[in-house]
Amino acid sequence: MKNSYVTRLATVFISSALLLSTAACSSSANSSGGTVELSVWSGFTAEDGKVIQKIADEFNKSQKKAKVTIEQNPWNVINDKMLSAISAGNGPDVVTYQPDTAKGYINQGAFIPTDDFYSDKENETDTYRSNIVKDAEVDGKHYGVPMGHAPYSVYFNKAIFDKAGISEDSYPKTWEELAQLSQKLTIDEDSDGNPEQYGIALADKDAGYLPTFLQMAGTDLVVDGKSNLSSTDSQKMLTWVRDNFYAKKSSPTNLSLVDAQSLFVAGKAAMFWIGPWIVNTAKEKGIETGTFEAPKGTKAQVTQAASNYWYVTSQVDGNKEKTAAAYAWLKYFNSKKNQITWAVDANYPPNRTDISSSELSENSFVAQISPYMDKTQVMLGSVPTGFSDIQSELNTLGPKISASSGDISAMLKESDNKIQGYLQQ
Repeated sequence: MKNSYVTRLATVFISSALLLSTAACSSSANSSGGTVELSVWSGFTAEDGKVIQKIADEFNKSQKKAKVTIEQNPWNVINDKMLSAISAGNGPDVVTYQPDTAKGYINQGAFIPTDDFYSDKENETDTYRSNIVKDAEVDGKHYGVPMGHAPYSVYFNKAIFDKAGISEDSYPKTWEELAQLSQKLTIDEDSDGNPEQYGIALADKDAGYLPTFLQMAGTDLVVDGKSNLSSTDSQKMLTWVRDNFYAKKSSPTNLSLVDAQSLFVAGKAAMFWIGPWIVNTAKEKGIETGTFEAPKGTKAQVTQAASNYWYVTSQVDGNKEKTAAAYAWLKYFNSKKNQITWAVDANYPPNRTDISSSELSENSFVAQISPYMDKTQVMLGSVPTGFSDIQSELNTLGPKISASSGDISAMLKESDNKIQGYLQQ
């Protein structure tokens, strides 16, 4: 879901001031006093996109003040054309986007604050998950409104677990226990050092891998504005991960998320740390899956989330009718009724805390993973800027650590210096 568009933001020819003024003029011109047309862009193009369209259709039928038009595009298409479209006044009024990289658009003036949406009690924002709300704040201001959030957890191949006699009461509760189970489920029949079955597919080339482990150790990638990879806590945790998974061959090294998924759906990895979309992907390959919550680290139980929010763009800024239409849509999508629909039909945990497991009984899977949302953190939530470069550095550093032996302080310090440079740019 992550893309390299942020680097392009620095060289875009449109200034923030021009972007804001052009969009504001365009949005004012679109106000006709009748039904307000609201353009909504979404990167959800699969079954979940159909659920969004269903909710939009029902919204349009429910009232006549606003009409939502959903435009579904792949994320790379949204990235490529959004800034130029907003500057021309024919972009989205509301768009789905990831909270970490959205900061680049906020800095450009393309996304505007939504503090007044949150302050209106009629919008029922007090029912939203507090950690999800906080993850979309920037410099103390609300920007994102909850949309779709998928917690990572440990998915397992049921056939492998059944064969090994692993029952629910013995699922790992700590990463120590997970490491032990991964070693137990690793099978190297010819002892050539290349297992026929790995215990887990742990993607060391994924940018979320390192920060999440740091958070489990009670720290983070960026602390007080400084890169924190070479701290004692960071070094200790990352060394432990290397020694207990990669050094013991329970997960291969130099593994991207795509590579890890391929191993898992081919039946060559017993477990995979990933989001809920793997269920249908594995099912298509004949793999039945189960899941359990990401175990507790040395200091905290943390899992990353694939998060998306609704962002209101500068096309709406200064236009009361458009603002009202946008807020009506956000309220409608996050209503209790529609959050149950979103959860049951699209497999995303609801954004609200007032929905019980019994109200999700039609989808036992999402009822199971919904509580996992309480411990999620955004992948690069501590990073204020330089996302593309920092992601690239982490994707490079992960395999270096997993393939190493001995002291890793030098490589951590080198990456620390690079990341700090990106933070200061």
